[in-house]
Amino acid sequence: MTKSDKAALVILGAAAGVAIWRFFQMPSEERQQFCRHIRETTSDLLNNAEDTVEKVDHFITEIDEKGKDDWIDKLYLVKKMFKDLYGSEKRYLL
Repeated sequence: MTKSDKAALVILGAAAGVAIWRFFQMPSEERQQFCRHIRETTSDLLNNAEDTVEKVDHFITEIDEKGKDDWIDKLYLVKKMFKDLYGSEKRYLL
């Protein structure tokens, strides 16, 4: 495992930990709104499967074009992809 692989793993692990902590710090009503937002957006993505596949393919192609050790750039593209797919509602972002 290269140094950049370890850095990416630490960043992803930390982000997951913060997301879980942040989710459980939300009031119950806000947590339910967040889950509803995720369900509705996912349903929309599935209903428009062709567009969703095109978007994901576009991002995967961009990620594949990055070098083997460009993990930071790859993580940025993954973040950009999720923002594009699920929106960037400020209330749910850190």
